[in-house]
Amino acid sequence: MENKFKFLLVVCGIVALVGCEKNDETRSIDPTIDNEAPVLREKANFGVGVAVKVNQLTDQYSTVVNESFNRLTAEYEMKMAHVWRGENEYKWNNIDGLIYYARKNNMDIHGHTILWYRSYPDWFKKPNYDSVSFENIIKSYIETLVGKYKGGIKSWDVANEIFNDDGTLRNDGCPVFKTFNDPIGFYARCFKYVKNADPHAKLFYNDYSISLAQKKRLAIKNMVKRFKSEGYPIDGLGDQFHIMLSNSKNHLQKGLMDMAGTGLLIHLSELDVRVNIHKSDNYVFSADEQQKQANMYQFIVESYEKLPQKQKFGITLWGVSDAHSWLTNWWHPKEYPLLFDKSYQRKPAYAGFLKGLSSD
Repeated sequence: MENKFKFLLVVCGIVALVGCEKNDETRSIDPTIDNEAPVLREKANFGVGVAVKVNQLTDQYSTVVNESFNRLTAEYEMKMAHVWRGENEYKWNNIDGLIYYARKNNMDIHGHTILWYRSYPDWFKKPNYDSVSFENIIKSYIETLVGKYKGGIKSWDVANEIFNDDGTLRNDGCPVFKTFNDPIGFYARCFKYVKNADPHAKLFYNDYSISLAQKKRLAIKNMVKRFKSEGYPIDGLGDQFHIMLSNSKNHLQKGLMDMAGTGLLIHLSELDVRVNIHKSDNYVFSADEQQKQANMYQFIVESYEKLPQKQKFGITLWGVSDAHSWLTNWWHPKEYPLLFDKSYQRKPAYAGFLKGLSSD
């Protein structure tokens, strides 16, 4: 339905960042075209990234990426199972292609992700290694991967999703939990292995719902304190920000500010905004729904802009257009979570993001 829209709808009104959320719903969209509106990468005073699939970086997909973004994240091609085919066997072609594309178009690359419980390859999990062998093999993998792309990949998600929302360590399907008596100690040493392989890379811990799940956030803050007290490197936190329209704006903002209390870089690392929150087969992405989504994007960006400038690593969208979002498979086919529609046209959400950016 969004393909019928010829006009870029611009979000109007002033957002109240703290307090009553009802005011946000009263904002209207100005149904006029602003062909001279700046692109995101030109207006933002921080990195604006997008998750891409390397084999799709052609035609309109590539044009949208080049015009609006200045940082790339591989949606899946850098995950361990896609790279590490055997103890001494690696598949580098997709990463090499992304590196080439980024250099050609003057973009940075954020590496995602080195350690994730769902991406340990089957050949590695089968032998049931003891903790010493497990860590030695992982260390070798880290040194090989990070060393190969030293200087070419500016930042890394070293570890991803190691906590449950209640703050406990993830144990279901996680080989680290079953192998180590002190999983946090293992992850800390892995951060050190990455830093040794590329001293200039920025190192992040990445997870979902950090801003919304208070107990998870506390566990992560305690991990950061331990890293710092024991001399292990960590530069930033990534909150994925897979958001729904129904999420509390007050909780999002307070959680984001609490994260910033660590003093680390803050990355909104996988941003999208779900609109079909009830997974309805009859859902219609109406003008009203588009306005709500635009308002949410504006609110998120305005909230991020309130962080200290030195802590703003950037915001990354988890996909280029609604045609390529992971949510149309994982959530519901009638989902429209990104800034561009299926025809690569800017949605009101794009205008909301722009409006949220500081004019300073």
